[in-house]
Amino acid sequence: VDIDWEYPVCCGLPENTYRPEDRRNCTLLFEELRRQLDKLEVSTGKRYLLTAAILDWINVMTYDLYGAW
Repeated sequence: VDIDWEYPVCCGLPENTYRPEDRRNCTLLFEELRRQLDKLEVSTGKRYLLTAAILDWINVMTYDLYGAW
């Protein structure tokens, strides 16, 4: 699963909605995803392995917002 949540908590385009609680909501999202994968395991008989309780990999994309361009 690849979730691309750009600009949680701040920034982005003016029409992007963001709230201070987005940081916590991001964690809650991944916790819920883990719960749903566990339920799916029971119904499909397939294993959806993660090496950590919630995530097994996170990729942080950074941007040069103040470049010379």
